[in-house]
Amino acid sequence: MARLYNYGPHRKTISRHMAKYLCFFVSGIIIISFLSAVAVYSVNFIKKAVEHTSRNSSEMLVHEYSLVSKYLYEETCSELKQFSKSREFSACKTHKQRLDWFTSHLNQKPDFFNNIGYATLDGDAITANNVNLNISDRDYFKEIVSGQKIESIHGPYVSRATGETVVIASQGVFNLDGTLQGVMFCSIKLSTLAMLTEKLDIKNDGRFFIVGDEGKFLCHYDTRYLGEKYVPTDSKFREFDSEFFFKSRRGIYETLSSENREIQVYLEAIEKTPFTCGITVDKKRMYFSYSQFKIVIIIVVIITVMLICLLTYISTLFLNMTTRHESYYDSLTNLWTRPKFEKEAQTMLDKYRGSRFVLIEMDFRGFKFINQSFGAEEANKVLVEFSKVLLDYCKKTSALCGRGYADHFYMISKIDSVNVFLEDLDDVVQSFEEALAPLELPAHPKYGITFVLPERKFYNQNKTVIDLIGEASYAKGTIKENILQTYAIYSSLMAETIEKEQRIERHMEKALDRGEFYVMYQPKISLIDDKIKGAEALVRWNSSNPKLGELSPGDFVPVFERNGFIVQLDFEVYEMVFKFLREQINLGNPVVPISVNMSRNHSNPDKFVKEFVNRFSKYDLPPELIEIEILERASEGDAYNLIRVTEKLHQYGFSVAMDDFGSGQSSLNMLNEVPIDVLKFDQNFLRRQSVKTDHQKMITTLIELGKQLNKKTLFEGVETEEQRDMLKQLNCDQVQGYFYSKPLYEKDFIQFVKQHS
Repeated sequence: MARLYNYGPHRKTISRHMAKYLCFFVSGIIIISFLSAVAVYSVNFIKKAVEHTSRNSSEMLVHEYSLVSKYLYEETCSELKQFSKSREFSACKTHKQRLDWFTSHLNQKPDFFNNIGYATLDGDAITANNVNLNISDRDYFKEIVSGQKIESIHGPYVSRATGETVVIASQGVFNLDGTLQGVMFCSIKLSTLAMLTEKLDIKNDGRFFIVGDEGKFLCHYDTRYLGEKYVPTDSKFREFDSEFFFKSRRGIYETLSSENREIQVYLEAIEKTPFTCGITVDKKRMYFSYSQFKIVIIIVVIITVMLICLLTYISTLFLNMTTRHESYYDSLTNLWTRPKFEKEAQTMLDKYRGSRFVLIEMDFRGFKFINQSFGAEEANKVLVEFSKVLLDYCKKTSALCGRGYADHFYMISKIDSVNVFLEDLDDVVQSFEEALAPLELPAHPKYGITFVLPERKFYNQNKTVIDLIGEASYAKGTIKENILQTYAIYSSLMAETIEKEQRIERHMEKALDRGEFYVMYQPKISLIDDKIKGAEALVRWNSSNPKLGELSPGDFVPVFERNGFIVQLDFEVYEMVFKFLREQINLGNPVVPISVNMSRNHSNPDKFVKEFVNRFSKYDLPPELIEIEILERASEGDAYNLIRVTEKLHQYGFSVAMDDFGSGQSSLNMLNEVPIDVLKFDQNFLRRQSVKTDHQKMITTLIELGKQLNKKTLFEGVETEEQRDMLKQLNCDQVQGYFYSKPLYEKDFIQFVKQHS
């Protein structure tokens, strides 16, 4: 019995230990099973994520490259139009005349053209290198002659003129009556297209290619395949050859590369062409990181569990520090962010209340142009270099500075007197200009300035930093693009202007509802016979608010452009013009074309033209009675939208004029890019010119340039007989200005048209 008695407790102890170990064992199994499940799920999740990311990235890339290829085709067509649309060439009747014309105009051929030629309707062709051949069997010729297309591109071909492998683009050459005269064509060497691949950086070690007619490569990373087809050596992938890609035009396929590697091919058709572009992604490399992860994932999960508490703690500390730093310091310039600057500047104002201060807001003229033309990296160099000089200046003067959004900078400093500050300001501005000069970029800072002067009621010390920044920003906005003016100081006149603009904004919606806006018409006169040939619709506002009264466009249009209300007003003006023309036609009165202004705020060409045409169609008017004026300055950095809106307006038969031509930064470029019908020269040309000076030569050159480009020319702001006579002598088509007539009310304009038609 004793043995049994002694055995009981021992057995119970073993049972408790067994239960404990079993509990740990079961817990361990559960934990291991859970971690294993997490590991398996993670592996599968990562694999899918890799596939999804790679697919999205590749689809986006192939789409981007198809656009690049499309733009290359459009550029080719645009360059070829300089030849195919030439009236001089259309007048050539013999091969010799055409060859002579080619020879004299070869200097206009772009560098990427290999050759250029012309073929009659029977296919007999002459090229710029004096080779005669027949191209009647070529697809690019057949499509034009058959009327299927007016522009075509095909290839690759072995050139019958040079023996090189080329792509050939073609365009119809038409007689004045619209009948087809022949076909202009140009060739581009495949080696030229191949240079594209050298510039394209594709992730996942991908490669770029373009497949042309019959599956022959136009671009390929392996130059051996240029002009050739490719068929995989493995029968498993045999059907997925280059001819299959050419016919498919779009999709994702798996095949074998020329290096016998399994790849994914992403295809997309190149719009407006029969060609297909694609990129390849190496599957092995795509899954390399996934495969490596699969080996170590279990270890990583276990270690992660062991360190999760420590890492969580460290991460929390680091995140708090990072968040605090990011909220205080700009990541690019390491200056204070605007919220931090505002906080510290307000602290300074409160601490030294009763002292004099200056606050400056700074940015750059045309910084968007720098960004788009030179790239973000170069634009960032401007910001970094400017911030260094600004910070050095602040350290020397105990000033505070910070950076806001984009190219906006702020500085606040204590000053002894306004006069001393202004005396030193030119030297400070000069130091900024000198620091930026080595970058060789059109970076010109402009400054808005305001003060805190306790002795002056206007610059009172009760203003907050937010108030001061608003004042400085407004002052800077008055500089606009006058490069001769570097800074502007906030004044009482500006304060009155702000108050007036705020009153305008408060009443603009009601004014539109009440019909307070109306249109006046300023005649456009032909210099050939002094007859009226058209008029410009000019909006005016007769406000019912006594503090506003009668307003000119200069009072309210800039405000509406800033807040976007100009879009509504534009369409209201269009309606008034359409209605006026319809009424005059119904009454049997003579009418002339009316030009209406399109604000730069219309950023969506398709939406604008659709709304414009919808309103126009209600009045059953011929489109020849409407001309749309676009601002030349609106083209800076946004040429694509102006090209598109002009082309779409032309489709509906409207004429398009470029208003204030010569007032922007890229006038000559715009002539080449935007297919406008009329050049309307800025009135400042006449204000600046004194007769018998070099400025008159500039006016002569501009008019001659318009004539050479087959565009009508119109000068606005003609106020004297001397100006009229000069422009008439220079063969300017039309003028507009007070010499002939000021803007007229409707009833006066109707009489003017009757008297001068």
